Amino acid sequence: MRFLARKRTTFTWFIPLCLLITACCVGKFRLAEGLLGALLLVLGEIVRFWAAGCIQKDNVIATTGPYAYVRNPLYFGSFLLALGYAFLSGLGILSVAIVLALFLAFHMAAIATEEEWLTKAFGETYIGYKRHVPRLIPRLLPYRVEGEEPMRFSWKQAVYNREPTTALITFVTALAFAVIQFYHRQPW
Repeated sequence: MRFLARKRTTFTWFIPLCLLITACCVGKFRLAEGLLGALLLVLGEIVRFWAAGCIQKDNVIATTGPYAYVRNPLYFGSFLLALGYAFLSGLGILSVAIVLALFLAFHMAAIATEEEWLTKAFGETYIGYKRHVPRLIPRLLPYRVEGEEPMRFSWKQAVYNREPTTALITFVTALAFAVIQFYHRQPW
């Protein structure tokens, strides 16, 4: 399980690369799927930026901002990115199923490993938070701890957590998908 957790970042960039290569060969562009994929990429990056700007890893348990809706908003954002790439590939529902299965294998291992560490590090505080906030699918209303001051989003923190790098890679990858799909539509 620790192997899968450590390799989740490799997975995060390997899958879009595989989808790009496959899309070059057999992808069939469908406007609706392309637009859905682009929307998922934008939403995924918004969630990831919000989460990266609100978390101070290893210092405190983040329970406000996106963390009031879901315990793992960075992974939820990554999930949206993965689905976006699957739809952009033009490979249909099969790519969505494969990406979903691989995402869950790698990221659920990481989540389990992190939850074990957080429980040891923060004890009952984390266990109480865990009872109220879902692991990966956001709740509709935010979880509130009475008297807790909401964490404010910080661009400096988002940069410290290297989210602009992820956003740049996402943009370049989406651009590559767009070029491939444009090329496939041309009657050369």
